[in-house]
Amino acid sequence: MSPRHPQGKLNRREMLRLSAAAVAALPTNRVFVPAIAHAAPASSPLPENQLYSGLLKTWCDGLIARQIVAMRDPAFYGGLLCPACALIHGRCGDAVYPLLKVAHTTGDEKYVRAAKLVYEWSEAQVSWPDGSWINDVTLGHWQGITVFHSIALAEALTHHGAVLDTATRSAWTQRLAAAIQFLDHFISIETGNVNYPATATLAFVLGGQVLGQSHYIDRGRKLAQRVMEQFTPEGFLFGEGHPLDGVSPKGCRPVDLGYNVEESLPALALYSLLAEDKHVEQQVIAALKTHMEFLLPDGSWDNSWGTRNYKWSWWGSRTSDGCQPGYLLMAGHDPRFREVARRNTELMAVCTEDSLLYGGPDYKAHGDLPCIHHTFPHAKALASALDRGVFPAVSERPALPRDEPYGIKSFPSIGTHLASVGAWRATVIDYDWEYQEHAQASSGGGHVTGGTLSSLYHMALGPILTASMTQYELIEISNQQQERAAPHMPLTPRIECISGDTYTNLNDYKATLSATRSSLGAVFEAHGRLMSNAHKSMEGDGMRYDVRWTIAESSVELAASATGQLPASASLQLIVPLIAGKGERVEQLSPQSVRISKSKGLLIVSIDAAHRFDPIPGERTFNLVPGFEAVPLIVAIQSGKEVRLRIEAGDAGNT
Repeated sequence: MSPRHPQGKLNRREMLRLSAAAVAALPTNRVFVPAIAHAAPASSPLPENQLYSGLLKTWCDGLIARQIVAMRDPAFYGGLLCPACALIHGRCGDAVYPLLKVAHTTGDEKYVRAAKLVYEWSEAQVSWPDGSWINDVTLGHWQGITVFHSIALAEALTHHGAVLDTATRSAWTQRLAAAIQFLDHFISIETGNVNYPATATLAFVLGGQVLGQSHYIDRGRKLAQRVMEQFTPEGFLFGEGHPLDGVSPKGCRPVDLGYNVEESLPALALYSLLAEDKHVEQQVIAALKTHMEFLLPDGSWDNSWGTRNYKWSWWGSRTSDGCQPGYLLMAGHDPRFREVARRNTELMAVCTEDSLLYGGPDYKAHGDLPCIHHTFPHAKALASALDRGVFPAVSERPALPRDEPYGIKSFPSIGTHLASVGAWRATVIDYDWEYQEHAQASSGGGHVTGGTLSSLYHMALGPILTASMTQYELIEISNQQQERAAPHMPLTPRIECISGDTYTNLNDYKATLSATRSSLGAVFEAHGRLMSNAHKSMEGDGMRYDVRWTIAESSVELAASATGQLPASASLQLIVPLIAGKGERVEQLSPQSVRISKSKGLLIVSIDAAHRFDPIPGERTFNLVPGFEAVPLIVAIQSGKEVRLRIEAGDAGNT
């Protein structure tokens, strides 16, 4: 214990003095961002540094409010209790970094105290003698997460060690040394999914710098060279699935957008700057540009197709850190990168209530509680953005790729096409990589495929349609939330046949899909067989389907049919769940027409005269992935009979 600070405490004046000294001594690899041109849709009026710092403090206050201090039992004391899961997530010790950041900024000693307590809980409950930390106290003993806690501890010591007393700073440094030594023997390119070796490059360099051991910096360099072999020609980092270098029957690679933009690429970006590795830096810049194509105008990440989209939240991914450090660190190479980080942060602010980050836009309205695991890793990303970024004043904000109508962009390595026509933004996929989590049995819930439209967004009305898991299940039992006893269904538009099992076009990995530019805009046609979640067709010849999506400036049209021998007891339906929260008025104007009143206009959906919508349910359905309420429009269809559905946007004044 330092004699200058009894019981390890600092008074406010001393905290502020140390804060000023630390700001003056910040590393020279902070980001310089050039002036930005071209206007973008206006969002938060706050200057960026206030947006980031304000949200970070809000989240840290939320963490402290859930920290267990009344019970002194070491099983609980200092842990962060999750409202949604009713447990203490084993990785909550990562919060030491954002808590110390806020302590250093505000001069408030309560954040230091909270950081020490959560560190002590981690040491008591999830720290192992070999230097590792495990994922959970009882639910999972995966040691790979040592990478993330090592980065958090190293960043806390690098930027904010000055607010700790000497004894604590020494103990944390020794604990980091044990962790890095463990990783040196544990991590290889084959350890876990690719996010582990990718982030380990940063853990080794940070650890080497804090500990003054060049061996670890060299280790990080060698590992980074191997990670560079995991990029597709388009710029996607692949390896979120096994084997890491595998290729699907359609030539696709295992790629997950959420893990790439929120964890792997930010770590590689900072690694490249600290290690002065120009080859990695250039690859990261190219990859950030590719992944930027999937940011929707409201700041959301379109991970409707990702291998690990079971952890997809509208703003990102449940247990990764955040895109902010990666895009801000490289913003000097492309001014749009800064806008990516800003819009995504604005969206997370919108999804923050009760001082915690909710798992999607409609979680709170639907009655689902926030998992605290969303907040503490994303708080790390904001702390890093503030510690390593600067935010010079700019007069205008730049447009991002999906702000502009460009027709069609195709990405063969992930079997995904993007359409941007008029005010419509759509994603259509026939991605055939199936993620397998070997830690537990899976009944087949995963990302959709089959040439389905997995995302539809309107520039004025916002999200209209979205994918979810084909069947919601806990692929990672401690990293996902349980469904509540309330209406819940897959949100992806689909043809569905129930005949003993449930068969849809969403499960057909062998489907054929064509993408065509036309005078109308973009046309996507898919053909295949209705399949179960286990990718099995119905008995006999099964049911074939044909789906055509036409994205035009004035509307989006769907033509869908299924043909084959339908068993007498079977039901055949077209299901189109339209995103609509409880506050949005839904009217069934006729058996063939539905209107939804949104904040900036109307959404009108109609079908041909030969069909009719089922009565609209009185209660909204919901899906935890990616966190929306919806109104399912259901149309009974007959084998061999095509149904045509039209989606249009209208002026709110024309009711």
